[in-house]
Amino acid sequence: MALAPKLRKHDRISNELRKRIRKGEFAERLPGQRVLADDYKVNFLTVRRAVGTLVKEGLLVREPGRGTFVTRLKRQRTQTLAAVFGGLSFGMGGQHAALLQGLQEEAARDQYDLILRPHHGETQVEREAIEEILKRKKVDGVLLWPTRDQGRSGAIRLLKQANLPFVVMVRVDAEYRDEVSYVIDDVYKGGYDATQHLLSLGHRRIGYLARTASEGAGEWFEEERWRGFRQAQIDAGIKPGPRLQADWIIHSSRTNKAVPAKFLEELRTVSGLFCMNDTLALAFLNLQKALALHVPDNMSVIGYDDVEAADLMGLTTMKMPMHEIGIEAMRLLLDEIEHPRPMPERKVLEARLIQRTTTTRLSP
Repeated sequence: MALAPKLRKHDRISNELRKRIRKGEFAERLPGQRVLADDYKVNFLTVRRAVGTLVKEGLLVREPGRGTFVTRLKRQRTQTLAAVFGGLSFGMGGQHAALLQGLQEEAARDQYDLILRPHHGETQVEREAIEEILKRKKVDGVLLWPTRDQGRSGAIRLLKQANLPFVVMVRVDAEYRDEVSYVIDDVYKGGYDATQHLLSLGHRRIGYLARTASEGAGEWFEEERWRGFRQAQIDAGIKPGPRLQADWIIHSSRTNKAVPAKFLEELRTVSGLFCMNDTLALAFLNLQKALALHVPDNMSVIGYDDVEAADLMGLTTMKMPMHEIGIEAMRLLLDEIEHPRPMPERKVLEARLIQRTTTTRLSP
């Protein structure tokens, strides 16, 4: 019997047996371990270790003198799913609504109900939501847009241990990318395309506005967009522009904090600015007077996300495909429920340019 690649033998066999148990292939008793060893063409100890993993998970139970038995038959469908995410009023204006619309559209096609559990960006709330979902056992699967601190939350670890189908959306840390199914946007290409847009308008001195000034210090999407920003300029034969720290911008309207001298110095060296997200871009636009700038006459600005306010402010941006992410994530989850996969599946979608009024061709 063919096994999925890239995993240790006993892990591969555990995955395959888990899949067969979910499908109801073993109504009660598991075949003998020597039979399984012949079936998978491995030694007896490898099968014993694989079966031991499923015993620990509670899927199987060993009865001395009788054999190994399935303790949990194929899950009785509830036709209900849970989505754990930031919440409609949490950040990224309009983005959660677009994601939710995609999820609900696709769920309705298969006659599934969708329960919403917002975490508002709080790791403890996220973890408690997952724990409650798992405790109640009232859903067939979970869609998770995790908080930023995925390690501290432990939500993904809990879902993996529970043997419940789930798909991660929008954000997934590097440590989990080989272990879970997910749907995200290609943040590297998005950063590349945003910079390419500025280059196409004649800008050759371009800066990157980020929360942190140090390379590698930001979140994964901040760093991936930075990599795309740099590579677009390298491919154009241009030395990559500076990375400007912007933490102070977000709070400047409340604190009246003075513009840092280093920021002003670096800003004067560029004619185009790629902001890591729309939040920073919009905050920057509100500081035009303090910075003695007029966008786009002497500074072209592009953001990333396409939040609702971006349209109101005429912000050129890269639109995250949130509606499409919702659709694809739901499709992945429903497919996993119907046809359990031995290996995770990933889908990476592309952001697209929305040109408005904050970018223009560089004057000679």
